[in-house]
Amino acid sequence: MGAVAPYAVFAYLAASLAVGLWAGRRGSGGADDFVTGERSFGPVLMYFVMGAMIFSAYALLGTPQRVISKGSDAFYMLAYGAAAFVPVFYFGARVRRMGARLGLVTQAELIGARYDSRRITAVMGAASLLAFVPYLAIQFKGAGIVMHLALGWSPLVGAAVVYAVVAIYVMFGGMRGVGWTNVLQGVAMLGVVWWLGLAIPGQLFGGVAPMFDRVIAEHPEYLTLPGPPPGTSSFQYTAEIVMSTLGFAMWPQVFMKCFTARSARAVQYSAVTYPSFLVFLVPLLFLGYAALLLPGAPRDEGVLLWLVSRPEIGGPWVFAAFCTAVLAASMSTGDSLLHGGSSIFVRDVLVSGLGLPLSEQAQARLMRIGVVVLFALGLVMLIVASKVSIVDLLLLAYAVPVQFLPPVMLGLYWRRANRVAAEAGLFVGLGVAFALFLAKILAPGLYAWCNPLDLQIGAVALVLNAITMFVLSLTTPPMAQSHLQRFEFRSP
Repeated sequence: MGAVAPYAVFAYLAASLAVGLWAGRRGSGGADDFVTGERSFGPVLMYFVMGAMIFSAYALLGTPQRVISKGSDAFYMLAYGAAAFVPVFYFGARVRRMGARLGLVTQAELIGARYDSRRITAVMGAASLLAFVPYLAIQFKGAGIVMHLALGWSPLVGAAVVYAVVAIYVMFGGMRGVGWTNVLQGVAMLGVVWWLGLAIPGQLFGGVAPMFDRVIAEHPEYLTLPGPPPGTSSFQYTAEIVMSTLGFAMWPQVFMKCFTARSARAVQYSAVTYPSFLVFLVPLLFLGYAALLLPGAPRDEGVLLWLVSRPEIGGPWVFAAFCTAVLAASMSTGDSLLHGGSSIFVRDVLVSGLGLPLSEQAQARLMRIGVVVLFALGLVMLIVASKVSIVDLLLLAYAVPVQFLPPVMLGLYWRRANRVAAEAGLFVGLGVAFALFLAKILAPGLYAWCNPLDLQIGAVALVLNAITMFVLSLTTPPMAQSHLQRFEFRSP
């Protein structure tokens, strides 16, 4: 299997580097160009930026794992993915208009301006960076697996080499480099997973339909809820869909893409067309069920690797295609995290939060340095979290951005929302999320008492966050009408 894979890996890395550097030469090189690509992305580029960025190494490696361990519980990704961009359709156009008019380029910058609070901008920026690091480690982990299998390198060295390439094209290509490499990565991901998703069931079982006939006969519990023991209750399933849908667009790197669009309509177009990218998940579900029917299949994120490595599957070309797909999924999300994290650190923490007077060129230089710093932090996190599953890492990462939901949505649509309420709600939500995370690790008994339904820690924190903000907004004075008009609130 190793004869073809190294050539495929290096060819793919070289192609990504070339595309990213080429794209970066088309802009001015300033901070606005680095962060938003000078707001020039059209519908096609926005489609691939949104789709490829979102489907990461977690989706590719974690989807078959979820099928083989929890059965139809894995379908939740199709359910929340279909609805996840509905909020973006409504608020994305408004965000794009305000960003262009007020010169804003990040989520925290916009929300801090809405509440006239540098503290909110700094806190949201710092919290975003904390969420990015474990999510980035997931992408490093996927890249490290590929390089270990294809070249025999240690996962740490392999991840470092892959993300050195990513860091270079993000540093010198900025948002344009991220956008155009996402087109390459999106095409590679879709092409490879559909080929594997149809070819492997066909080779092993005579096709997808015969494979599901066997699943119905041998493992019917894997096609309905609650699924195999211990099972997923309808309440847990629904809660996970709702939480994922609500929190999805609050990821700063997703939210920031609203600022890159050529127009407000382009944002809405990407929201309407994005669900078609969910076809990426369908063949991965097929592969999970294929592994379920084979004896000895592992129950962790290595199940897809185990499947494509079987001698009867097809040899070196199948393995090389798998390596390319994992790299594409990892890099298409990892580059957005490196780019978004460095932009957030400079614009939200240094400029807006701390008030440092930095020129456009100075900001761009610091953003490029920030890419290197995040790259190093991702490697450190990979070492620290080497024994943690990618599912646990993602749940940790998701608990933070969902806390941005109340200040964002109430700030955009409710004139009563004010600085006092937003600051208090944000501190309560983030404080509870981090406290529950630490309790789950250090004091399981206390955690069980605080969260008897074992809901996601982000969900518990979100409820308290929203209640705090809603109550304080009603009991404290609203902000000045002259200020609210800047954010498209008409006079009452």
